[in-house]
Amino acid sequence: MNQAVNDARLSLDHVPVEDLDAALRVFRRLPLELLGFLILLPVVGVGLSRLGTALSPPYGLYVFGQTLTTWGLLAMLVLLYGLLRRRGRQVGHLLNDPGILASPVASLPSMPGVIAGRARALGMEWSGFYGPLRPRRT
Repeated sequence: MNQAVNDARLSLDHVPVEDLDAALRVFRRLPLELLGFLILLPVVGVGLSRLGTALSPPYGLYVFGQTLTTWGLLAMLVLLYGLLRRRGRQVGHLLNDPGILASPVASLPSMPGVIAGRARALGMEWSGFYGPLRPRRT
C-alpha cells in the first residue's frame, strides 16, 4: 500500500495547486499579450515605412531587396513565435507535461483542457477563463 502511495506522488500528473494557479495565470495573460502584438503590428509597419522613406526618398530604403517594413514585420512574427513558445514552455514546466514541452506552440489550444483535468484530479474546479481554481462542489 505504501508503494502505491509513493508511486502516485512521483507521477508526472501530480502537480501542486500553486503550480496549477501559476499555469492558469500565464495562460490568462496570453490574450492580453496577443492583443498588444495586434496593436503594435500596424504601428511598427507604418513607423518603419515612414523611416525608410525618410532615409532614402522617394522610394524608401531597401535591404537585400526588401523594404524596412517587410523586415520589421518579419521580426514581429519571429517575436510573436518566441512569445508563444516561451509561454507554452512555462506552462509545460509548471504542469510537468512532456507533450506540451515537446511542442509548446502547437499545444496552446489544449492547455485549458490539461489544466482543467489536473485540477479535477486534485478535487478542484476551474470557474471559467478568467476565474480562479476553487474546491469542487459535490
